[in-house]
Amino acid sequence: MGSLDQAVSITSSTVSDGPSAATRRIHVINGDLDFAVLPDRALDLGQLRVAGVPVAWISPTGFPRVPEAGVDGQSWLRTFGGGLLTTCGLLNVGPASQDGDQSHPMHGRISSRPATVTRTAVVDDEIVIEGIVREARVFGENLELHRRITSPVGERTVRVADRLVNRGSRPVSPMVLYHLNFGWPLIDEGTELRSPATEVRPRDEHAAAGVTTWSSFPALRDRYPEQVFQHMLPRAETVDVEVVNPRGLTIGIRFDSAQLPGLFQWRVAEAGHYVLGVEPSLVPTILGRTAAHEQNLLVPLEPGHHLDLGVEITASTTVASRH
Repeated sequence: MGSLDQAVSITSSTVSDGPSAATRRIHVINGDLDFAVLPDRALDLGQLRVAGVPVAWISPTGFPRVPEAGVDGQSWLRTFGGGLLTTCGLLNVGPASQDGDQSHPMHGRISSRPATVTRTAVVDDEIVIEGIVREARVFGENLELHRRITSPVGERTVRVADRLVNRGSRPVSPMVLYHLNFGWPLIDEGTELRSPATEVRPRDEHAAAGVTTWSSFPALRDRYPEQVFQHMLPRAETVDVEVVNPRGLTIGIRFDSAQLPGLFQWRVAEAGHYVLGVEPSLVPTILGRTAAHEQNLLVPLEPGHHLDLGVEITASTTVASRH
């Protein structure tokens, strides 16, 4: 090659039209792997393609800019674009919650926060994107999320490494969940979820109806109430979860269960919402901050201290050409 640019590129742009107008995008091409990074959505990840095949589910809302005043109650559902990764937290995961005198919207506020991008470069045969996202309020929390996204040149791997720092003057108990969203054609009838779980528990009666078939994705239906399952993980070890399409495309998710002891599965199989969510979590509940408090699951992060979290996503496929 005359230049590495033949196979690898990092391109920054701004959307000029539609609901996402004026929002930033970083488009990464790494051989036959390409993916979008969303700086105005906490450096979350949009679509990822492997040899031209889309892997992530994209919701009908897309990825519009979210005004801070609009982050309340269930407004998250009007701006949840899906994508490969939506970060939930930093103070709530699950339904909207009231914690003392503080109201927390569904899945928290962090995915609505714009990042300060500090680096986009190819360094030592690795694509690197770095930035800082802050969630703060006067007389309250002051949390910084230092995010580093990397992809080794020539490999079908994306790593998200986060350092969560308490910059405030008082302890804060964070909640963080990595909402990984997979869609068609990876997700199809018979797509298999392989989990290291020692037990799989349904969240509610809808999930209880499907708990015996949690590992196999169903056929498309007219109506399919969402099902959420909790996977009980072995502690303090690296765990691997796989999403396996029988026609030759596999996505592996790797994380440390000492950092992220919770794992949840989200499944919907109806038109427009044919999606499988794989969701490693800092706190092993998806019922909101109030429930986490009641179950004594929250751990304080002292001023000046930090937590290191992250996930790795790797694709393997026998796909030989674009579809």
